[in-house]
Amino acid sequence: MQPHPDFAGTALPREATFGPFRLSPLSVAQVDEDFKAVTASVRVLTGLFGDDWPKGLTRADNLIDMGWHEREFTALRSFAWIVRDTAGHYLGCAYLYPEIAVRGRGEVVTWMCDTPERLQHLAAFNAAFRDWLTPFLPQGYDLQWTTNDQP
Repeated sequence: MQPHPDFAGTALPREATFGPFRLSPLSVAQVDEDFKAVTASVRVLTGLFGDDWPKGLTRADNLIDMGWHEREFTALRSFAWIVRDTAGHYLGCAYLYPEIAVRGRGEVVTWMCDTPERLQHLAAFNAAFRDWLTPFLPQGYDLQWTTNDQP
């Protein structure tokens, strides 16, 4: 599997801390924690990825997804992180999906767990994540943002 051409010469950090947020890569090691977070947040996640996901998601399906995210990150094809607070609590996820077969364009998707603080976490994280991510992107990179910011 070849890296996406926009990121072939760039190593996006697998882990990072900025402000009150900590990133770590999605991997099969976190399948149970991720499954719990996703299934507890169905109300605010349904449709975020263009269909009815995560309705009907099983742990086995989630394990496959986590393995895919891990492989894609290692291959520099797409990038997926768990977002935590500095105490290590799972807040949500952030993804960078370079457009397939196109250079200079991609999508960021962010979501936060269904908690009373979700929208505040999401607004603060998106601003901090944009500032952190921008220096790693090719100059002039066209980035679309998708997030679960509906009430």
